Amino acid sequence: MASFPTQAAFVVHATGWSENLLAHPMGRFLHAHEKLFDAADWDGARAFYTPDFEYVNSKGQVVSGAAPASDALRGEYALFASFFHEPVYGTAHAVEFAPGEKGYRLFGCARMFVNLPAGNQEVVEKAQVDRHGRAWECVANGAFLFDAVEVGDGPTPEGLRMKRFQIFADPTAILGEAVKRGIVPVEALTGGGN
Repeated sequence: MASFPTQAAFVVHATGWSENLLAHPMGRFLHAHEKLFDAADWDGARAFYTPDFEYVNSKGQVVSGAAPASDALRGEYALFASFFHEPVYGTAHAVEFAPGEKGYRLFGCARMFVNLPAGNQEVVEKAQVDRHGRAWECVANGAFLFDAVEVGDGPTPEGLRMKRFQIFADPTAILGEAVKRGIVPVEALTGGGN
C-alpha cells in the first residue's frame, strides 16, 4: 500500500445535533447558526458571516459579500413555508486558509425537511417525520461544505465566523411538488427561463 500524507480529522455519524457532533467547536458554531437559519432569522444568521463571505449554490453559482450572499440564501429558501436541517454525518479538520487565517472546514450531510405553501392543494399530506416527531411535506438529502475562520471574541460562538458555505443538493423532488401545486412553473424543473 502506498504511503500518503494524512491529517487529523473529526468524523461523526450524527442523529441530528447529537452530543458527539456538538463535541467539536465547528459543530457548536454551526448548531447556533442553524437555529437562526431554520427560523429564517436572516439578520441573525448574517452576523455569523465574514465580510467577504461566499455562498455557492447547488448550481455552482458563487455570490460574494456577507449582505449579497445572505440575500441569495434567503432567496433560495423563499419557496419554503418552513424548513429544518437534520445532520446525519460530518467530518471536520483544521485549516490554514491563508497565512495567519486559521479555522475549520466541515463537510456534512443532512436531511432537509420542508413545508411548501399550499398552492392549489386543498389537503397537503405531511408524510415525512424528523427525529423530533414533527411531520413535514417533503424531505431532501443534501451535503454542505462550511469554512469558518477564527476571529477571536465576538457575537458568534467559538470565536468563529463563516467564510464560505456551499450546498450540494438535488432539489428536483421538492421542485416537483411545488410545480404540482402551481407554486412554480414547470420551467423550474427543466431549467427553462434561466
